[in-house]
Amino acid sequence: MRAFPRDNYLDFLRRVTDRDLVRIITGVRRCGKSTLLELYREDLVRGGVDPQQILTINFEDAANDKLRDPENFLGYVLEQHESKGVQYLHVDEVQELDDWSRVINSLRVNPGMEICVTGSNATMFSGESLTYLAGRYIELHMLPLSLAEFRRFRKDSESIEKSYREWMRIGGFPAAVLAWDPDITDQINSGLFDSIFTRDIATRGQIRDTEVFLRVARFIFDNTGSPLSTNRISNHLKSQGYSSSPESVDRYLALMEDAHLIYRCPRFDTQGKQWLKTNGKYYFVDPGLRTALLGSRDVDRGHDLENMVYLELRRRRYKVATGHLRTAEIDFVATRGNDTKNIQVALSTEDPSTLERELRPLNGNGYLITADRIPPNTGNVRWIDAFEFLDGKALD
Repeated sequence: MRAFPRDNYLDFLRRVTDRDLVRIITGVRRCGKSTLLELYREDLVRGGVDPQQILTINFEDAANDKLRDPENFLGYVLEQHESKGVQYLHVDEVQELDDWSRVINSLRVNPGMEICVTGSNATMFSGESLTYLAGRYIELHMLPLSLAEFRRFRKDSESIEKSYREWMRIGGFPAAVLAWDPDITDQINSGLFDSIFTRDIATRGQIRDTEVFLRVARFIFDNTGSPLSTNRISNHLKSQGYSSSPESVDRYLALMEDAHLIYRCPRFDTQGKQWLKTNGKYYFVDPGLRTALLGSRDVDRGHDLENMVYLELRRRRYKVATGHLRTAEIDFVATRGNDTKNIQVALSTEDPSTLERELRPLNGNGYLITADRIPPNTGNVRWIDAFEFLDGKALD
């Protein structure tokens, strides 16, 4: 597969000039982390770095299995440093290295290499996993192709709206996007879901009842953007003749989040200025995986649009929450540094009552993102065309 330039992510890596910071690239499997490392290596070489100074270790390659042992790994890297002058270390799927943060920190300190690693599990950052790297790393979270990337990847000359429909069918995993043949695309996405489920969820989480887990996953993917609770999901399973406690459901959700299969959008009380102790809303990482799990569907295009706006905000490195008001909710409160934006998302606001309902929580200040072909009258609230936003248009 040709290396597709993920300019937004590559530019981020270029901006990290402090060699003492370990660059950690995270994200769901097959979203392009390894390709980004390859592009970064090419960028380093263009900048004058001798290729022999860059050492790459990919733990997806069985030939590197013996290097999962910390002593073997350290010995090999230090030998390469001494014999070939290696100054740059790139490690794919670093979570496969036992005690990885301690080992990587040791190499960061002595001999002082510039280190860039990738990982597919959010638990890399939990518990004691990052004890040795606390304050000494910077994370770059990757997602599958955005709509803008999808269009460039396929050299798409169609309208943005038509491209959006294709994107929602195919998804944004590079391998699936390049396949072109719908049958092959479907098989690739199904294989991706099976790989994520088997390697990052079932095995690591020791899932015994896979059918119950998959039913929880289907419920989440089928209710994207809806407020959910573990009790509601547990009750749904019982109505279907399956038994799973709220505690088990909570564990299943945590495993899906850990594998970057879903993202939780927490609720924030915008008036009381505090986080609410509820499950919040969940959004899937890619529509192609949703199709692999649920089959083709065109049921709730409004929530689908909301899902993709959420992911786009994450791509732009906003921290995203749902804003809770006394009588309403703001779909997204997006924060980046000192910049906070209140955002409502709707498929259409042609009905005056729908427009009034969407504008009310914004109180005259914020953004309304819709797929309306005729711009609605939003007063002081700024209207953004949804397809143009997903294609890269900036928020003012």
